[in-house]
Amino acid sequence: MSDATESRRHTARLVTVSFVLHGDDVLLIRHPADNDRFAGQWNGVGGHVEAGEDIRQAALRELREETGVVAPQLSLRGVVHESGLLGVAHVLFIFLGRATSRDVVSLEGLELRWQPIEKIEDLPLVHDAAFLLRRAIGADETFFVQETYDGGDRRMSLRIDGEHHDGDA
Repeated sequence: MSDATESRRHTARLVTVSFVLHGDDVLLIRHPADNDRFAGQWNGVGGHVEAGEDIRQAALRELREETGVVAPQLSLRGVVHESGLLGVAHVLFIFLGRATSRDVVSLEGLELRWQPIEKIEDLPLVHDAAFLLRRAIGADETFFVQETYDGGDRRMSLRIDGEHHDGDA
């Protein structure tokens, strides 16, 4: 393989985002206002996949570490490829699960809330969190999303299951 080919290869960070349900509520997490990404905004629970870690195990670990919740039936619902968001590419693996209890244990600096699904739009959410949650709940099979950003946080294009979409998800 030539150096030119190698330099064009795309690399991305692997990330999990889990939406855990209990009844008609979803568990959301908010990072501090001084966080470097999505400061003060609500999202599903997740984080980076560690080297050598399987994707589902990473989702379960992040859920346990950040909330104390164990969701034995966490299932993959979607894959999101973000290019250029804040200058970095990510591949997000979107999981959906059910908790057997509403008990949570928050890490210092993180806020957790069980929020009625029908009221999530009332919160300051990460821009695509409501869309991804609703898509995960309604998915009969794994969905695929491709988002391209301007190097900052402005989305330039959106493709859902291979089809181009204008505007916000």
